[in-house]
Amino acid sequence: MVRQRIKNLILLLLVIVCIYLSSNVWMQLPEFISYNLKDDIDSEEEIPETYFWDVVKPLKNIIKYKDNYTVVYSDEHDFWSKTVYVIYDALEDFDNSNISDSAAFPLNYIKFDFVSSIPIELFVEHMEIDDLTIKESINNIKNVIIDLDNNNTLYIYNGENTIKIESDNINTNEISAIVKEMDYDKYTKYSFKEKIGEKTLRIPVPLEQTALNPVFVQSELDVFDTEAINKIAKDYFKSNYEYVRKSVEVSGKLIYMFRTEKVLKINEEGLLDFYDANIDIYNENGVYESFITALNFTEDFLGFPEYGYLSNIENIQYEGNYGYRFIFSYKILDRPILFSKVRENTALQIDVVGNKVVSYQRFIRNKDDTQMNKMNEISILPAIEVIRANLAGDDYEENMEELKPLKGDMIENISNIYLSYFDLSRITKEQVLRVVWVIEINEKSYIFNAITGRLIEEW
Repeated sequence: MVRQRIKNLILLLLVIVCIYLSSNVWMQLPEFISYNLKDDIDSEEEIPETYFWDVVKPLKNIIKYKDNYTVVYSDEHDFWSKTVYVIYDALEDFDNSNISDSAAFPLNYIKFDFVSSIPIELFVEHMEIDDLTIKESINNIKNVIIDLDNNNTLYIYNGENTIKIESDNINTNEISAIVKEMDYDKYTKYSFKEKIGEKTLRIPVPLEQTALNPVFVQSELDVFDTEAINKIAKDYFKSNYEYVRKSVEVSGKLIYMFRTEKVLKINEEGLLDFYDANIDIYNENGVYESFITALNFTEDFLGFPEYGYLSNIENIQYEGNYGYRFIFSYKILDRPILFSKVRENTALQIDVVGNKVVSYQRFIRNKDDTQMNKMNEISILPAIEVIRANLAGDDYEENMEELKPLKGDMIENISNIYLSYFDLSRITKEQVLRVVWVIEINEKSYIFNAITGRLIEEW
């Protein structure tokens, strides 16, 4: 009997030792196994380190106060951060506020203008406001408008109509006070009711006469910096990197491939592109969760570009699963960067399905400070002269020597005029941006060289 008990005790001890040793083995799995397991777990959502409102932010601020009117692309007064608190106060007390669905525009205002409509989910979910009424009433945010004469109101344009929110919970006094004390002589002047022939422009025309040109830039990624590029590939493939097949095309494009499932490409100009076909979709996340996934991934992989901002969100379908495409742009010298549509490049494009990034494209070019002595503030053609020079006359069909894309009946439909920097990105190795006038008419954009006045592209 005693002997049997000793055997049982020894057996129990052996079982305990085996469990202990096996647990150690699982805790010390090779990285390529542990990494894949981690990927397959629907982990709890992490809030990115990148300040959310530095990415979800307007392209420009339009200010109208008494006789002053200007458009500002920088945010030296920190208007947006202050306005985020106002938006929170307005949405938090939405049910108790006085809501007008089709409000008239205020006389004096500061308007925050997004490139495209931003889903209201990004605001309410990040602010942790749970109110279905808000989503039903607003849906999207294209503009946020602050009335400089009434500190208890906030206007939101959702792309279709302007919603006025009145509440004692809203206080815009700090923002209004700053706007009223601004020195408007420092900012771009605008002209109203400019005429071309018998037609009158319905929008203010910027009166800028100089700009920095050319602007020399450097691609963020140098394909010939082998050490840096290999590090990027290692960061992406992690422990699977030793199983990756690398090839170099004649053009200099680098291709890293893990089986046929994960492919990373970096071309000679610095355009990075990858896709991951080996992704198991466990759930279909909403737009906010998908956006957080995109931000977290970017932080861990090359980091979020300086002066970058969210410019568009699209619905996508990937192998029968629905997701979102997040497109980001960035500024140089407080001006938006426009890319040539010939190559269809974007600064940063991230496709998210479920909680996974399935595609990622990145093409960032930073100002080359080593060539600042070659960049000069030079005279540019006034916007109104560029429009006149590109207006086709009655002999348009007969005189085709010079392309003049604008017609007289288009003048009253001009909806926006602004100065920008244009990246042709179709000329190999070209590392220079051109200053351009952008004329928007209905749904079309015309890009003109601001020095010569000639058409570069139209979209």
